[in-house]
Amino acid sequence: MEYEFKDRTKVKRHRKPINRTTKRTITFDEKSRTDFLTGFHKRKLARKKKARDDFEKKLKEEKKRIKTEARETFLKLTNSHPFIPEPLDMVTREYSLENHTVQICDLSTDEIAKSNNWIGSNQVIYEDDKESNKEEDIDKTNEEDGAENVPGMDFSSIKEIKKAIKKQASQTVQNSKIFKMKNKIEQIKDKKKAKRKKMLETKRQKWLKKKGKKIKK
Repeated sequence: MEYEFKDRTKVKRHRKPINRTTKRTITFDEKSRTDFLTGFHKRKLARKKKARDDFEKKLKEEKKRIKTEARETFLKLTNSHPFIPEPLDMVTREYSLENHTVQICDLSTDEIAKSNNWIGSNQVIYEDDKESNKEEDIDKTNEEDGAENVPGMDFSSIKEIKKAIKKQASQTVQNSKIFKMKNKIEQIKDKKKAKRKKMLETKRQKWLKKKGKKIKK
């Protein structure tokens, strides 16, 4: 009877020596490790608070910038086109007496004619004057067409300037990225609030239905 013997000798492979010099031992602080593993929500709230503070700061700066621009525009328009009062406003005076009020002002024949629908004072118009007036009118129209619009010349009062500046400021607010972001955040908050309210109302109706009570509409 023949037996076959298997060669069980293992081939020894050359292993690289372990480099002990580059090995580092890491030790964890248990408190810091616990804070890190359990502090995800805390850090999320901290990030939200920081983002909210930064947004409020930018919003405040944007409001300040718009107000400064509006103030500078108002000063520029009022200085470039000062409103001169009418001569009659400077001459007219009023005196309040016991039974009546007396007003003193300068009147001309043209004003009396306008108020009473009269013809007015006679004025002679010569043909040369007509031609010269026509030429002057043509020159004025040409100058107005070719000239650039001077800021402040389109307004007749300070009230109109304030109205135009207010309109410009509202357009700036609508086009501002910060205010657009603010409106978007407010819309998201309103949607969440409405959704939560609807969910609570649904739970309340289910609870009342379960208890067999009548639902108040």
